[in-house]
Amino acid sequence: MPPLARSLLALAALLAAADARANPFCDFAMIGDVTDRPITFHLTVAGGVTTTIPDKCAMPGSELAGESINVCNTPSSKPRIQLALGSDLNFSPIYIDCPGNIPGCSSLDVRVTQFCKPAGLPPVGLY
Repeated sequence: MPPLARSLLALAALLAAADARANPFCDFAMIGDVTDRPITFHLTVAGGVTTTIPDKCAMPGSELAGESINVCNTPSSKPRIQLALGSDLNFSPIYIDCPGNIPGCSSLDVRVTQFCKPAGLPPVGLY
């Protein structure tokens, strides 16, 4: 991918993240690289538990390069995304801090965009 196209894609991802953060009842996390091969999907999870996000890039010749996660609990509270601790790039699991006694926390809509790359390629360096 040409450098200009990569820069524009990274800018688009940052603008999308800024829009997602505009809602005071949302949290956003980004880890890894942005590529031109995004896959977006939704999960419904309960707050206050560790959640494993499936790797939708896991197919022959492809691997996960980056991931953005957005979760909202409008209008009750702002859930907080905590990435797993440990190695350099932990895409899963995540913990969403949203106590079960707060309305909406028992059924949160999590929007995930995973960025895929051809297997074996080094990181692109876009964040």
